[in-house]
Amino acid sequence: MRRNLENAQADQSVVRITRGAFEEQGELGYVEVLGEDLLLLAVISDDIWFNGFAVVRIGDISELEAPHECADFVEEALRMREESVSSAPEVSLADIGSAIRTAGRLFPIVVIHREEVEPDTCSIGKVLKVTKDTVTLLEIGPDAEWEAEPSSFSLEEITRVDFGGGYEDALALVGGKGPDVPHLKSVS
Repeated sequence: MRRNLENAQADQSVVRITRGAFEEQGELGYVEVLGEDLLLLAVISDDIWFNGFAVVRIGDISELEAPHECADFVEEALRMREESVSSAPEVSLADIGSAIRTAGRLFPIVVIHREEVEPDTCSIGKVLKVTKDTVTLLEIGPDAEWEAEPSSFSLEEITRVDFGGGYEDALALVGGKGPDVPHLKSVS
C-alpha cells in the first residue's frame, strides 16, 4: 500500500482511497503528503471541486485506486473550472495530536472523526489544547452557534481530521472566531 501511495503522490494522480471499516464509497483526491502512519489528502468533492484536506491513518486504507478510473475527466473538469489545489498546508504528520495541533494553528475550524466509537458523528470546532492524550475543542454546531464549554476527546479514538473545506469555512464565516475561553487559549 505504501509504495502505491508514494507512486500516486509522485505522479500527482487523482486517487480514490477507501477505508473499508468506515466507508463504502471512498474519498477522491490527491495524496499531498505521506507521513509514517498518516497521510494528507487534498479532497475532491463529488461535485468535482477542491474541498479542503483530510488526514487519515494509512493503516485504515483498505483500497487504493490510483489513478482513479475517471482521473482524466476529474482533472479536465478541475482545469476548466480553474480549480487548483493550494499548496499543501504545513500540517505535521508525526502523529494525530501533532496533525490536529498544526491544523488548528492554520485553520479556524477542524473536524475530528472518531469512527470506531461514534461512526456517524463528528466533532467540529476550534482547537484549544492538545496534550499527549487528548484534544480540547470549543465546538460549533450546525447552526454556527458556539458551545458554552469546551469538549475533550481521546487522541487514540480519532480516525480522521478534516479542515479547510467548504462546510468548515461556512461555519467560520457565520459563527466567527468563537468566544474566548478564559482558562484555555487557542493553539498558537
